[in-house]
Amino acid sequence: MLYRAGKRKLLAKWLVLPDVHIVSHNALHAIFGNRTPEEQFELLKEICVDGILNIRVYVAYKEFFDILFSGNISFAGMVEILKYWDLSYYNRQKYADKLILLLKVLNNDIRGGIPVEKYKSNNSNK
Repeated sequence: MLYRAGKRKLLAKWLVLPDVHIVSHNALHAIFGNRTPEEQFELLKEICVDGILNIRVYVAYKEFFDILFSGNISFAGMVEILKYWDLSYYNRQKYADKLILLLKVLNNDIRGGIPVEKYKSNNSNK
C-alpha cells in the first residue's frame, strides 16, 4: 500500500484523475475494490441480469451505486459512467511501462469490492 500513493508515489500524478470527490472515489472502491477498468466491466456483467443491476446487489450497496452512478442501474449506463474513470487511450500508451509496474505491485490480487460469489446463488432481480 505504501507504493500506491503517498510518500513513495509509484502511481504519481499521471494516474490521478483531477476533480474527483473523495466520496465518489470511496464509492468506486467499495463497489470494485482494486479492480482494473477491464475487471470492473466484467464485475458489472456478473452482477447484472438482463442489462439491469441485480436488485439484491443494489439494495446491499445502494449508497455507493447512487453516489457513483447517480441512480443509474442499467449495465450500459454504468459502463458509460465508468469510462470517465479510465485513462484515455493516449495516456494508456504513454504510460504503458508504468502500468505494467503497477500490475506487478497489485500482484493481480483483487481485493475489496462486492463479493460476487455471495450473489451468484440467486442471480435474479426478484
